[in-house]
Amino acid sequence: MTKKRNLWSMILSVPFILAVLICFIVNFALEQTFSWSVLVAASCFYAYLMLYTLIFGQKHRILLTYLVLGILLIPFLYIIEYTANLYMTQPIYWAARLGVPISLAWLAALAVTGLFRTLTHANVFLTMGCLILVFYYAERYTNNRIDAFTGSSQSWSLSDHYPILYLGAAGLFLLTGIVTSAVKRLSPRT
Repeated sequence: MTKKRNLWSMILSVPFILAVLICFIVNFALEQTFSWSVLVAASCFYAYLMLYTLIFGQKHRILLTYLVLGILLIPFLYIIEYTANLYMTQPIYWAARLGVPISLAWLAALAVTGLFRTLTHANVFLTMGCLILVFYYAERYTNNRIDAFTGSSQSWSLSDHYPILYLGAAGLFLLTGIVTSAVKRLSPRT
């Protein structure tokens, strides 16, 4: 099993390695430096690790993929910021004040939903209702952070203008989930 896994791991890595090498060569040929190719290398490394854990993570593949996503996301945001600032006359340092807090909010939203599903063994309808509710709050937080970063209140958000869409959909899924669970518990077992 290990030899087969190693073979598939190497096959999976070939496109990523080729993409990084080609981008390093092109970047150096055009600019005599490695600038944007660093972002390509980081992206490929990030994507490879997520795919690797998703494919080869066995029983806990979703949790491992989520951990890779969460752990590497913050350094990846700083790499994006660094690369973007190489090409700007006035650098904008957004990762610490905008990227990291928003990313952590969305990761927390996913974690709350996953914990809810795992701890309660909720059906798909209850889980979707929970997911919509936590995404409602994550979207509100995202827009508040953007407004604070830009110094304006011009960002348009669905959660501010039409909260009934979120709350109505969440209520519908939660009600359907409760009814489905009740029917399943009350139905005679054969």
